[in-house]
Amino acid sequence: MRIPSRRGAALVVTLLFMLLMVAWGTSLISLLLYGLRRSERDTLRAQALALADAGAERAIHYLLNTAPDGSTNASWRTTTPVAETIAGQGRFSLEVVDGSDANAGKVVVTSTGTAEAGDRAVSRAVRLVLTVRLLNISVWNNAIFGGVGQSGRSVNGNVAIRGNVHLLGDGEDFTDVDGDGSWDAGESYTDSNGNGVWDAGEPFTDSDGDGHYDAREPFEDVNGNGTRDPALTVTDLASEIAGDANMANSYQGMSSTVRALLPEIPTVSYNGETVQSLSATLRVKHGRVNISGSASVGYPDSPGGSPPVKEPMDGTYVSDGWGGNQGASHVYSDNGSRMAYDLGDVVDFPVVSRATTVDGVPYESHMEYLRQAGLSVTAPLTLTVGQTYGPVSDGRGNYLRVDTDGTITIQGIVYVNGAVNLNRNGNQATFRYTGSGTVVATDTIYVHTNLLPLSTFPTQDRLGMLARRRIELATGSGDAQLMLIGAFYAQEKIISAKQNEVAGSFVSSYYQMSNVPRIYHVPALPDYLPPGLPAREPIWVKILRIDGRREA
Repeated sequence: MRIPSRRGAALVVTLLFMLLMVAWGTSLISLLLYGLRRSERDTLRAQALALADAGAERAIHYLLNTAPDGSTNASWRTTTPVAETIAGQGRFSLEVVDGSDANAGKVVVTSTGTAEAGDRAVSRAVRLVLTVRLLNISVWNNAIFGGVGQSGRSVNGNVAIRGNVHLLGDGEDFTDVDGDGSWDAGESYTDSNGNGVWDAGEPFTDSDGDGHYDAREPFEDVNGNGTRDPALTVTDLASEIAGDANMANSYQGMSSTVRALLPEIPTVSYNGETVQSLSATLRVKHGRVNISGSASVGYPDSPGGSPPVKEPMDGTYVSDGWGGNQGASHVYSDNGSRMAYDLGDVVDFPVVSRATTVDGVPYESHMEYLRQAGLSVTAPLTLTVGQTYGPVSDGRGNYLRVDTDGTITIQGIVYVNGAVNLNRNGNQATFRYTGSGTVVATDTIYVHTNLLPLSTFPTQDRLGMLARRRIELATGSGDAQLMLIGAFYAQEKIISAKQNEVAGSFVSSYYQMSNVPRIYHVPALPDYLPPGLPAREPIWVKILRIDGRREA
């Protein structure tokens, strides 16, 4: 019997094994190549997204600084994509356009990043929706601007405010004689030799434990309360609102009498609606804001209405947070409630007893400038409705006259050495003013009458009231609530004793409010200020907020 040969079978098995190994190796190489290509593509995608983000940041830089077209007011927009290359990394292109529909009034940035490797290129895009505004943060562009505060508060009492509120709470400057970084009120001592000053060797109370006697250090008593007030802290109150008090973004609650004497409220596009808005912000540098009961800062958005208004605030910037039994839960603002004060030391309270320079000329104080520039009234001034005064003038354009019908005609600066009283006369309780002027008092201004313009404030008629000490509204016996329109400055304090209605601006170190007065911001005022007021120059800043970001 013949046994068949198996040598050919072994060769076939060997060939099959080799083919299998080649196929396996080829598959492995293919997987490795695919993985390398995938890894390269993922790397390019990551690089492209990073480039797109870099482009978006570049667009923001241009809007906040100087743009490619040379503009510095955030007006830059592109008609064709603007491309830039980042050496060794890739390139991005930018499209910057005005938003439409729900984004009307905003800026839409589309940044496309492209990363390349050899003949491969990957592009990715990001889209930002921005609110960009050029703001005049002048002290006069507020319903209330507060300075140093007093006794741990900026505003004492409830007040309803419509428009911008800016409270500093910076405290009063002092001379740090012993260099310990804190103000010394003067330690008690035993005046053994009766000379009225501490002498070495006399016993004293070392209140701060520093081992030496500390005399009372000089300070600038801006608010006139006789003691130095430090900056407000996180436990101090910038403002406390409760009950009927609130802050809002429209002329809600304004009487028809006052409304008829003001310009049209500006309109903006918000959530697809054209709405009236004061573009209101709340800025508090030092101190908490307490909100209790039904009080609120802004209101939830509520479409519709007649007229439609913007209910939420445009922004809140409060460094020391919110308190009260409602706190941040009653804050309704486009930027939420967690943003800290954003202006650093850009804005100061204007102190009229401090040295100043006006039109290049130095003066020992702003009050001295007003004395030299104004029509001088050498004694305290009382104006009563129904009684004439003047006319008085100085040949330099300063002029004051009061007619029997209660019309005040004023031009320029009227500088009164002493207090100013505006008094009612029985049922005659309204002064109406015409012209553009400021009444200055070296002491206190007392207002017991309504004070209204004859025509539109401030574009046609405008009045400033400036007191070196205080302004007191309706604090007299028998005074009723008042209607007042003007620009009001008091270095030390403004006191409102009734449910007064005020349109214009309050600027003071400290506020004492009762019966929940209503104070309305007039956005046109910084452009039409009465003469002689301090801090009249605008302070322009750009505010940019990112309202949305997504990959396009």
